[in-house]
Amino acid sequence: MNKILLGLLMILAILISGCVSTVNPVNPEDVIVNAGTITMKEFQEKEITVKILNNGTEPIDSVKATSFDPFTLVSSRMLNIPARTTQGPSSASINMTIQAPGFKTDMNNSAMIISYTSGKNENGEAVIRTKPVQLQTIVLPDAKLQYVGFVKGLANLSEAEVTSWEIGKGQNATITFSVKNDGRTTIDKNSLSVLVDIENKEIGSNKSITIGEGMAKGGTSYTEGVVLPINKDAPNGETDVIVTLFMENNVIDSRTIHLKVKL
Repeated sequence: MNKILLGLLMILAILISGCVSTVNPVNPEDVIVNAGTITMKEFQEKEITVKILNNGTEPIDSVKATSFDPFTLVSSRMLNIPARTTQGPSSASINMTIQAPGFKTDMNNSAMIISYTSGKNENGEAVIRTKPVQLQTIVLPDAKLQYVGFVKGLANLSEAEVTSWEIGKGQNATITFSVKNDGRTTIDKNSLSVLVDIENKEIGSNKSITIGEGMAKGGTSYTEGVVLPINKDAPNGETDVIVTLFMENNVIDSRTIHLKVKL
């Protein structure tokens, strides 16, 4: 009798050992991805940091980005994130390197795919899940300011510019610059603007100008000149003059030159 009972117990133990309990993986809705706004110049590489939150009751492992269309995903680190705690979701940050597409690429359907493993299937294997997420992205032309400085007047735009200038109260400061397209995509005319801004508003104000030339790869704009009057009651001393290249409200490039008001 004891031998029969012992045999049954052994058979039962074998059956139990062969059974694997499944564990439900973390739902992608419980994986939260946040990267803020990603701003880049076209075809340039950049390392970004993406914050991942796990709001599930199980850990998620081997968390990484697998794609980021229409960007090129150059590399992505991998990490593990514990399950949520009584205080809230657990979080970690992944560093990855991406390359931007051309700045005229349609970004409306861009999405990053995050993959992770979680839970167990009937074979005891971790379950792979993916989380698609849309991130806010801005891709700008690879353009830059060049030949930024002061000249004597608008009739002297072809002369060499200087980055420091001394001027009297009530006189006019003339700032010169041009724009170059270092990217691969043609920049349309009237799509860029330059703001020339005297930092100390007691000395002078600012002026904006639209770049009226289109620029293909390696193309440049005409040399432009901006005249800024210096206030008659301006305090003497130094101030920065900031020259900034924009596409809409996005800064592409900026240079600082120096103005000194004499007694």
